Amino acid sequence: MRIVIIGAGNAGRQLAKRLCDEKHSVVMIDQDARALASAEAGLDILTVCGPGSNPRVLEEAQVGKSDLLIAVTDNDEINILSCLFGHAAGVQGKIARVTNPDFLDTSSGYDLKKMGIDLVINQKQECAREVFNMLQMPGALEAFDLFAGKVMVAGFAINAMSPLLDRTPAECDRLDLIQSVRVIAIRRNNQLVVPHGNTVFMQNDVVYLVGKRADIANFFQWVQPDIEPFEKVIIAGGGDLGLMLAKCIENEVDTVLLEQDEERARFCSTELNKTLILRADALTESALEESGLHDKTAFVALTGDDEGNIMNCLMAQKQGASFTATQITRTDFIPVVESLYLVNRVVSPYISTANAILHWLRSKKVRAASLLHNLPGELLDVVVAANHKVDGMQIKDIKIPSTAIIATVMREGEVVTATGDLQLQAEDRVLIFCHPDAVKKIQSIFL
Repeated sequence: MRIVIIGAGNAGRQLAKRLCDEKHSVVMIDQDARALASAEAGLDILTVCGPGSNPRVLEEAQVGKSDLLIAVTDNDEINILSCLFGHAAGVQGKIARVTNPDFLDTSSGYDLKKMGIDLVINQKQECAREVFNMLQMPGALEAFDLFAGKVMVAGFAINAMSPLLDRTPAECDRLDLIQSVRVIAIRRNNQLVVPHGNTVFMQNDVVYLVGKRADIANFFQWVQPDIEPFEKVIIAGGGDLGLMLAKCIENEVDTVLLEQDEERARFCSTELNKTLILRADALTESALEESGLHDKTAFVALTGDDEGNIMNCLMAQKQGASFTATQITRTDFIPVVESLYLVNRVVSPYISTANAILHWLRSKKVRAASLLHNLPGELLDVVVAANHKVDGMQIKDIKIPSTAIIATVMREGEVVTATGDLQLQAEDRVLIFCHPDAVKKIQSIFL
């Protein structure tokens, strides 16, 4: 597939790397010659220097001969205009990243999708959804919804007190809970382990589950009895991301929003109903004291300052917060912050953007792929076609790679446990976890 990426920033480079790994032909456009040179030095791509919204630049990049155009610059208007030019040139797929949430509002009658853009992504909205799931599932290292919220994916760590420690799934004393969810992957010493019936859970394993939200919640209560739900959430930063998260969470738990700018704080107060808004600098101890931080508080730093976010979390930990999470925009910071355990959880707007784009890229039969931040794998949402070779086959008879596992099946809107005896049917949606190297093999089986 020939793919044109407009924007050589973090999002563009992350996408280019993944797409090159999958042997796609990638052309990158950017006005910054140094950014293009840096990207070209580490990736097998072609580059064109110039504004992505300029028709002559697009013609030089041969956009009309491309299968997909992805515009992820920091300028919404450039991204939108680039996609509209791509649509006029006959490009089959057009994806635009936007930061202004107003571009997602179709109530005014302006719908970018109807204008020819196939996917419009707001990276802050993706991040807000990710953090919301995290706060809903205390103890989860990572959590997100699939199938319109009917299925959840969550990861947690095995500690010395875990009832799973040194046992196989069959040896656990709560088989009802084990059988209600599906263990799809284990990260062990930074290596991926695809679990089987004889796999033994070990200390410090990071275990990933798939199942209904209620079943995973019950499982977490059993496997991590020492972790209690949060009684308060404090959000540092009232920008678009902080405001989106507050809207999601304020009806679920006591919420406080810290915003230093008076005008922005007033705007947030008009948008929120139950959230306490304090005009204060989150980096001051007095602000944390005034917000009522205690030992059952989750503190989320969502300002645009990576270093400030990290310091915010460290101060909140010092004040007694039980959980801290931060947004990191510089992707090279993420492994350092995670390895030093400076915060409990890191989210990246660029990884969220890459996830959403890969969702769309595996469209039609393979309709979604979600990258797990802490695991080298993907979740593929596959639809079984009528009269396909897997239509009518039992799961145990499908020869999928050893580095892949069928996690769950959605049939007629209901979640079905993916046991070996389950017979797949046409229109079943099958969720498969696999190592990136196995993606094409999975596609060849189900396409």
